[in-house]
Amino acid sequence: MAPSGHTRLLDREPDHGFIAKFNEPGPYYSSYPTLGRWREGMGHDQYVRALVEFFEREPNAPIYLYLHIPFCAKLCWYCICNIQISNNRERIQRFVDVLLAEIDLLKRFFDCHGIVPNIREIHFGGGTPSHLDNAQVSSVVDSLRQLADVGGLDEFAMEIDPRTVTRDNLAHYHALGVDRISFGVQDFDPVVQERINRIQPFEMVRDLLSPDVRKMFSGVNFDLLYGLPMQTRDSFQRTVALTRELSPSRITLIKYAHAPEIRKHMKMIDRSELPAVEQLPLMFVDAVEALVAAGYDWIGIDNFARPDDALAEAARRKSVGRNFGGSTPGRADNIIGLGPTSTATFGRHYFQSVYDTNDYTKAVREQRFPIFKGFELSQDDLIRRDVIFQFQCAQELDFGAIERKFGIEFDGYFGREIRDLEPFIDQGMLEHSENGLRVTTLGRFFVRHICRPFDRFLQDGSQYRIHGP
Repeated sequence: MAPSGHTRLLDREPDHGFIAKFNEPGPYYSSYPTLGRWREGMGHDQYVRALVEFFEREPNAPIYLYLHIPFCAKLCWYCICNIQISNNRERIQRFVDVLLAEIDLLKRFFDCHGIVPNIREIHFGGGTPSHLDNAQVSSVVDSLRQLADVGGLDEFAMEIDPRTVTRDNLAHYHALGVDRISFGVQDFDPVVQERINRIQPFEMVRDLLSPDVRKMFSGVNFDLLYGLPMQTRDSFQRTVALTRELSPSRITLIKYAHAPEIRKHMKMIDRSELPAVEQLPLMFVDAVEALVAAGYDWIGIDNFARPDDALAEAARRKSVGRNFGGSTPGRADNIIGLGPTSTATFGRHYFQSVYDTNDYTKAVREQRFPIFKGFELSQDDLIRRDVIFQFQCAQELDFGAIERKFGIEFDGYFGREIRDLEPFIDQGMLEHSENGLRVTTLGRFFVRHICRPFDRFLQDGSQYRIHGP
């Protein structure tokens, strides 16, 4: 049963059918096509050609610059990210030197082609960007100043480890221009924290986010994971309640994916201690209802924002975007990535950099962008991506908008897909609107399922792939 005093979004407790459908495997569409469909063999030359063509078409397009810092001080056993555990400051400095060289490579590319990039947002992700010392962070930001007006950005975000960062560090980031920080909270339960090898008591996070620190940053983000070992429906509700007490600007609610065949360190997690799969939808529904009851706006699939946050404002304008970081305010949907494993998306292209830091270093030292993988979208792919992202970001599909943008007749182009959506209409997940289709409250829990009929890579009966062929 739902917790007492709980505000319900659904008219009844999720039943067996709800639970079974929620647990069906499938993409969350952080990109379309998903990363597993991108093709190896697309490298430096294709990347350069695509960048030149893009900036010729859209010289003033707003750019989101993502930097991947792979290092962490300690391994979290749930982690699916591409990370390296090291406290060797010389090794980390060698990486920073290569990252600075890649920034310089990008700068020289822009200069060579007469491009002045309109960089509007910067995001330091990882790994743990705050694992760099203050001087290293300063050197990276100083290098970025040759590409962007750091003081005039719409947003400068940085991922933070509350276990190792200090208030002096946070003050330093603020002085450099960082205005949004993101914490990987995951869960506040001490037993769960012990099982995932990430001990960070609630009091640690609470004390770090003192009033003077909150004044430094326009936004504070939390990531929460459900499905972790020793979590229960009740214990996760306590984590959500503690999160509400700290009132972060944005919250991302992510399902833990246990994949020891991909991440060997996940073998440290006892599979028998994971919650039953039947509990996962209930944990998610409880959390959504609790956050909405606390005044958060539910954005997209798994993001939440206070009404005064830029993400909630974008949702009211129906201008939300989506990338590998989740829902965004949609101010800069064109992404250029720096660092190993970083991804880029602009125009009709996706690209990804190499995973291995030795390969990354070799490419940059040879004056090559370290790209090894990518995808060029066909016109059909562009149309389908727009449809999928409309459903995810706006919870509706405007047939006329698609027709005007792409010069198609929607019913004729997507006849089969519209028929495939009929069960969702019959089950109360979709409803007809004046302009097309609207996702209902029930349907919001199944938006990614609603998107699948438009995914041409699933129409041939092939299986969903997370990471590659």
